[in-house]
Amino acid sequence: MQVSTAPNRWNELNKDPDDRSRRTTKTKLTYVNFANGSTPIIDPINDLAKLKETLQSLKYDSSNKQPMRLFIVEDLSQQVIEALGSRFDIDPLFWREQIEDYVWHNLRAPGAMPSNLMSDMRHRQWFRVRNLRLRYHESKDDFDASTAEVHSWNVLRRLDDDNNHWHWADKQGAIVSMLRTRTTIWIGKDDKTGGGTVGIVLLDPTVAHGTPLWYDRTNWLPVPKMTSTTVPDIKTSVSWYDDIIQITKLFPWFETDAGEKRAIDAQVITKPTLYTICAEWLVVCDYVKGRLSQIERELELPTIFRAKGDAIDSSLARLHTWRRAVPVFREMVTETLNFALPLASKLTHSSSPTTPLQPSTFPGFEDIAPDFQRILELLTDLQERVDRLSDVVASEISIEDSRRGLEDSRRANTEAHNMARVTWLATIFIPATFVSGLYSMNGSVQELRQTYWIYFVTALPFTLVVMAIGWVIGGGSLTPWRVAKADGGWRKDEKKKKVS
Repeated sequence: MQVSTAPNRWNELNKDPDDRSRRTTKTKLTYVNFANGSTPIIDPINDLAKLKETLQSLKYDSSNKQPMRLFIVEDLSQQVIEALGSRFDIDPLFWREQIEDYVWHNLRAPGAMPSNLMSDMRHRQWFRVRNLRLRYHESKDDFDASTAEVHSWNVLRRLDDDNNHWHWADKQGAIVSMLRTRTTIWIGKDDKTGGGTVGIVLLDPTVAHGTPLWYDRTNWLPVPKMTSTTVPDIKTSVSWYDDIIQITKLFPWFETDAGEKRAIDAQVITKPTLYTICAEWLVVCDYVKGRLSQIERELELPTIFRAKGDAIDSSLARLHTWRRAVPVFREMVTETLNFALPLASKLTHSSSPTTPLQPSTFPGFEDIAPDFQRILELLTDLQERVDRLSDVVASEISIEDSRRGLEDSRRANTEAHNMARVTWLATIFIPATFVSGLYSMNGSVQELRQTYWIYFVTALPFTLVVMAIGWVIGGGSLTPWRVAKADGGWRKDEKKKKVS
């Protein structure tokens, strides 16, 4: 509360009082008032004074026996936490769950939070859902601008480059970013207004730069009938915050067999968010599958799908991103199935706080639970695919290293052959040079005419003697014809390997 954002930013905020003041009073939320048989009232709140005025105006309405109110909050701030937390008596841990999102902590991290106990979670009035959001950036500058924008949020998030750019099809310089998103939902009763149900949904902001991957997630809303007189006015892919507000406004989406809409219940607080998260997960699964298929094509046809001079190590580097990320994705979805859905079912059905959680059953959420099960199965298949590709890439790297070793060995044999030739040439001419120098010590060359033949008679036997000594010392294995024979034999064996 004193920092007004993640505690890790305390030092930098002390140097910028204006930024700290902005973070403290930041207010962006939407108040939704539901009533059976009528359209919900949507009221955007963008300043602190209006928020306090709205909270003070909440009263019990005898005509609406079970008032249901929802606050959808984007980002967090000190004043918003104080206003909503004090009005509805909310556990501070609810807000703490939303502030940071780390996959792991350093040993000396002061903000690390241990895992929760199941026995503690069943008494809570809130739950969290984690997911991944992808965004396409056409250039590095666009990605850097988005990174700076994420740093201006009060919740601590990190925009990661997936490092999976594919030169064959992707635009030069384009980047697909990955943002781990956290959504926390609180459901309780407002004793000051006759025990009406109140929900608070905490959402992450959306960067203004870039576009959603493939421009939109799947649409699950029913198609209007030909006889319909009204068509829902909805624009998706505006932002994470705006999309969930629009989906919430249209709830319930499906009509009964009699053509009448279902009555509003507490599921309106959770289902719009869960449906949107589930649709976003399907985009992630399709994207990872596409990137893995590209790596497989590179392994299958390296001469076509690899850049000039690009080694297989680049495929391993791209694959390493998914080796690290996919297990984290599975953990997120497993947490949703084992904790979020059971708690959502318990809180929306007014169960006793001591009722044990049942991860295998989701009363009221039977329609969306199979989709999360399907996503978990897809991620499991993708992880197995990553493991198989890792083995294949490691084998190809080993084969490539062996091939390079053979080429180096062949080059070394050729150099040894050349050096052997030079050595034997030197061996042949050194004795002759020695004898020549010995006979040249005479000052008169004419006197050598009668003894010129003695040079050859002496030099040739001396050369043969030196060569014989070299043969004996070398073990009889350093002759040039043996090197040539060995080299020729290597080439013959290499041809056999290529044919086989």
